[in-house]
Amino acid sequence: MALLKRSFNAALLDEGDDDSSYPSKMPGSLARTTAPVAKMMRLWNYKQGSGLGAHGQGIVVPVKAINHGSTAGLGHREKPYKNGLPGAPAPSWPAQDEWHESAAVSRALLLERECYEKTLALLRDVQLQGDDSVETAEALAAIVESEEVLRGKRAPGAWRAALPSPAVRHIVDQVLTPSMAMKAREWEPLWNPGCDDWLRPWIPLVGRLPESLYCTVEGKISGCSLDIISPWKGYLDPAHWEIFSRRHILPRLAGWLQQLRITPPKQIDVRFREVMSWAPLVRIEDMVSILEQEFFGKWESALRHWLLSARPSSGEAAAWCAGWKNLFAPELLDDERVLAWLESGVAMVDREAEDLSRLVCHT
Repeated sequence: MALLKRSFNAALLDEGDDDSSYPSKMPGSLARTTAPVAKMMRLWNYKQGSGLGAHGQGIVVPVKAINHGSTAGLGHREKPYKNGLPGAPAPSWPAQDEWHESAAVSRALLLERECYEKTLALLRDVQLQGDDSVETAEALAAIVESEEVLRGKRAPGAWRAALPSPAVRHIVDQVLTPSMAMKAREWEPLWNPGCDDWLRPWIPLVGRLPESLYCTVEGKISGCSLDIISPWKGYLDPAHWEIFSRRHILPRLAGWLQQLRITPPKQIDVRFREVMSWAPLVRIEDMVSILEQEFFGKWESALRHWLLSARPSSGEAAAWCAGWKNLFAPELLDDERVLAWLESGVAMVDREAEDLSRLVCHT
């Protein structure tokens, strides 16, 4: 019986085998599978040694088991997987910037949907509480009709643009702002840093924090951490944000830079990293100004003293300068004044190296 079965399988394998010369032990060989499967693969024009897919891009070599560390996930320090085929098209992935942009658009569209649902529920509650004004009824009707926009393919902002301006003004001024004012007074930033219950859901409709609430919010977040303050750059009007940053962020950064101790060759004081984490929240011009006032002179003096007293090698000194440059926020490295200061430090290192070389030659 076993002999009959082997003969049957051999007959199936031989049937229509136009690539029988392919080594049976190589990856992708039909000899490595059962006869019925091999016959089916041939019916679908499969060629031995190729991968599956329209372009043969499927893997041929079996996936190898890789032992990961106890805390390492898949893909940790691994090279891209090769399917063993020459010239197979590499998988294409969206660029990182495109991915971030797509994710931001998705979040904005979801927030619009949330804003629509909350606005609809709020207006219905207002009517149930006895508001039978024409303005509220028209605003509610406009919100109900706007669902058609949400159902279709759209760009962020299209939903609000589809709403009548009088309806938006009535909702924001007469319904949302009074409610937000009450909740803003009760708001505790440490417990709800994202304003998820009183501001963020309404951003697609109100755009920015209503001007009448600025003083309330300023008093609550002025001394808070970076995680709490940073979202407000998008929530506040640009003019209000500039006022806030000059009152509360720039003085804080200037104070940290005043206290910063620069100790080559090893930098122990890590406050500069914290300063750079705040840099995207303030204007480049303002950030460069406080760096020139509180940092660069101190940095240059520390470098000069180190070069004259410790006589480090030019390589060590150049690496120290490069290390500081890497700490700067990318947007600051685009500023000519910042680059000039950093390049002056490198030039100082080069001059000291030349002076030392001449001294050695004379001796």
